Amino acid sequence: MTDRVAPTVAAPAAPPPAPPVRPSQAVVGRTAGQPSLGEHAGARALGGGASVLPELAEAPQRERPWWRHPAFLVSMITTVLALAGALAWWIVATVTDDSVRVSGLSLSVDRGNAHLTWDGPDAAYALYAVDADGSATDLTQLVRGTQAWVPSATGLYDDTTCFVVRPAGVEAEITLDAASLEGQRAGGVCVADAATS
Repeated sequence: MTDRVAPTVAAPAAPPPAPPVRPSQAVVGRTAGQPSLGEHAGARALGGGASVLPELAEAPQRERPWWRHPAFLVSMITTVLALAGALAWWIVATVTDDSVRVSGLSLSVDRGNAHLTWDGPDAAYALYAVDADGSATDLTQLVRGTQAWVPSATGLYDDTTCFVVRPAGVEAEITLDAASLEGQRAGGVCVADAATS
């Protein structure tokens, strides 16, 4: 009887070692030792191709208020400048108007109050009280149109005082000289010559 020799079974060959994977070639979720990210891991970029940042809708432009519109601001500035120019012209025309002249200046003293009246156009006038020593006091605040009241209680005049009325804006020495008064288009009168009642 022949001895049977049991066939020898070759041991399975060990699989060849996997080549080392460089980090740049590693696939997330498919490299040994990493958890699986699902069956489609690595098939598409995370986020499903959506943009990283959401798209921002263009903000609507706010309407500028009408009073801040450049055209309105320019028109307001030009209007103010035009009004200022007209006012300046009117003031200069009034002050330098040669037709403004004081005439027929008269003075009356009623119960101690001096009342001055004169003829002239509707314009601004200046009134001065001139003392015996030649000093002048500005009483223009008492002028109302073409007349002025000087109360005796104020002590602004006495029997030696004279008054000078001339157009406002005349820049000259205040004097009672007749030639100077004529040159200034002014008038002068004294309390000593006034009518009393």
